[in-house]
Amino acid sequence: MQNAVVVMRVLRMPPMGKLVVEVNKNRYEKWADITDESVKRLLLAAIGELIVFADGYENLVEAGFAPPLTKAAEPEQDLEERQAQFMASLEAERAALRASGSTKSSGFMARASLQPGQRAAQVSSEPLSVVEQIDAILQRYLVTNPDLASHDIHLRQDGSGGLRIIVDGQSYQSPKEIEDHEIQAVIKQALQEWERS
Repeated sequence: MQNAVVVMRVLRMPPMGKLVVEVNKNRYEKWADITDESVKRLLLAAIGELIVFADGYENLVEAGFAPPLTKAAEPEQDLEERQAQFMASLEAERAALRASGSTKSSGFMARASLQPGQRAAQVSSEPLSVVEQIDAILQRYLVTNPDLASHDIHLRQDGSGGLRIIVDGQSYQSPKEIEDHEIQAVIKQALQEWERS
């Protein structure tokens, strides 16, 4: 290690914690910024070695640090459309619950009244609702993001079956209502992962 060579530096830039890669005193925020083919080859080789170092890409996926491999990237418009459909389905479920007079949705209301210690025992015997599944994915993302670690963010289903996004005690009905774009992005990321599963 006496003749170690610095291949690249990876920096996390405030205030949003964006990753920047530095090579030969040049900083790049995204792959498209790199025009020098030799720098691209250098970075691809280094990133490939880092994936090997992490025991393979699937290990990163299983740990929640990388998205699963997909055959083709989905258009952004299609994703937004699916998110809107998901939100509409939650609203439809809430309307159906109101019409039927039911106070139970996928076992959520029964579990919501339990204390945290009791909830863990109950959840294992009943399937998670859609909102609970997405919230579990969201919590995994939050643990790995140091910029969001100080925030308390949860997805909940309200008493009428609708979606509630709780951010530091403040309640929202839609990610678009949240002022912090990084929080919006991590919620959308959790939703994307749930849709792929």
